[in-house]
Amino acid sequence: MTDSAHADDVIEQLQAFGLKTYEARCFVALSRVPKATAREISEITDVPRTRVYDAVGTLEDEGLVSIQHTNPQVFQAIELDEAIKTLRRTYESRLQSVHESLDAIEPATVEQADTTDTEVWTLSGQAAIAARTERLLAEADDEVWLVADASVCDRELVDSIETAANRELRTHIAIIGSNSQTDALPDEIAFEPSGELLQSLGFPATDGGTDLPADGSVTRLMVVDQREALVGTDTTEVDTAVDEQSVYAAGETNGVVRMVRSMLASQLSDGPNN
Repeated sequence: MTDSAHADDVIEQLQAFGLKTYEARCFVALSRVPKATAREISEITDVPRTRVYDAVGTLEDEGLVSIQHTNPQVFQAIELDEAIKTLRRTYESRLQSVHESLDAIEPATVEQADTTDTEVWTLSGQAAIAARTERLLAEADDEVWLVADASVCDRELVDSIETAANRELRTHIAIIGSNSQTDALPDEIAFEPSGELLQSLGFPATDGGTDLPADGSVTRLMVVDQREALVGTDTTEVDTAVDEQSVYAAGETNGVVRMVRSMLASQLSDGPNN
């Protein structure tokens, strides 16, 4: 990836944290130099000089830039580690505010038929699916069946797996391939399945690891307490905006839950977790 592509990628990510385009461009430009004037920032970013002052002023309010009030003014981005901590605090504070506001809203009453045992939902995006996987692990009461490709196992998910395995649960966990996070899992918690087992479950029989599996292949299979199931698949080639998609099913008599549990039980029953 070129420097220009890296910069564009960072600018896009900073916008996701609430910075406007000019603000993100100015911050990235300042992170590349020790210090700069508005004219110099404008030359680096193509942001109009008159807009640089507004953008940098906002960045100062956000705690991301320092200003030296000379003539002309000189601007400096704060240290990278400090900037990341500042962004994290701001983001977490906003998330907490959203959580509290949503929690304070009175629930609406809608009459609905009980369709629990026929519920089947779709969930998109690796982050959202990881969060659902972690919730299922945390709320499991009795039993967890899980096969996951290492490409979808980040630090938070691996911690959730280890926490669940250390509780009084029956766990049957297989990880396909490895990464720096999954390598930390003890063999008695998770094992690497054979290629034959992978193919029987719909996973690609590869080494796994840093990249998502081939398009359309399974990324994770999970059943908790014989009442909830999660099936994830790679969608990178189908939809570039979504890296993973899943089907979530709930209900003790739900056909999807029964099918996935039966499939996992038949294939993982001889694993080291049992």
